[in-house]
Amino acid sequence: MKWLNVGRRARTNVGRATAAIDFLLSHLSQGLRCDVVVWDTADSRHAVERRDDVANYARMFFHLHRALMGRRGSDTRWHLRPDKLITIDWDTIRDCLNSDGTWKQHSDAVLGEQYRWLVPTVQTFREVDSAVTPFAQLADLFAGMAAYTRVSQKIIRTLLADNEDQRNLFPPARPSESGPTAKDRGRFQVVSYFYCRAREAKLGVSLNEHGYFQTPNPRNPINFWHYEPQHSGDKAPTKDRGGVLLP
Repeated sequence: MKWLNVGRRARTNVGRATAAIDFLLSHLSQGLRCDVVVWDTADSRHAVERRDDVANYARMFFHLHRALMGRRGSDTRWHLRPDKLITIDWDTIRDCLNSDGTWKQHSDAVLGEQYRWLVPTVQTFREVDSAVTPFAQLADLFAGMAAYTRVSQKIIRTLLADNEDQRNLFPPARPSESGPTAKDRGRFQVVSYFYCRAREAKLGVSLNEHGYFQTPNPRNPINFWHYEPQHSGDKAPTKDRGGVLLP
């Protein structure tokens, strides 16, 4: 079950995706969280020549986990299971997340001053085959859904408007132009289903405001974080710089 397959061919993929959403939502009360980071490759941080996308992915993985580790606290023990990406230097990421310097020398707007002295423990760090790892598939589903709403804002707004029009007796006429595809409509079923369930549960997930998923309060159990450049020197790594993980 991966987002890539949602909306393609078999309708069962939509049903499986909504079942996965139900599973996640039903376990939030037991401490389960879902944190997703999304970044804009056209912003000031990423629109650089010879951007190293692999190294940038590694850096964003680090930023995401440093933020959520800080929110969990110093008494937590972590077992990280990234999907297999043989080009990623996972050993370096693990070492950075376990480093005292990562926590004691950094205080930023994401973590806040109160997290400066936390040093969480990454007990195990192992790549997994997502095809046989349901939680890796769940992570892929939500990451894919978040990215899809970001890059397909016009499509999302169109389908949101269509849903609203269906409630009206005389919906307004629409321009005769190519609209959402069958795959888009299948994916929107999943997006809409999750959004409705999230609103019912008052999870603080927004969609209507920008046309993509975001969570204004990152402490909420489902957190869509759209990474913004932190300062003028916050640039994506380039191949010329060798893909250094940390600034």
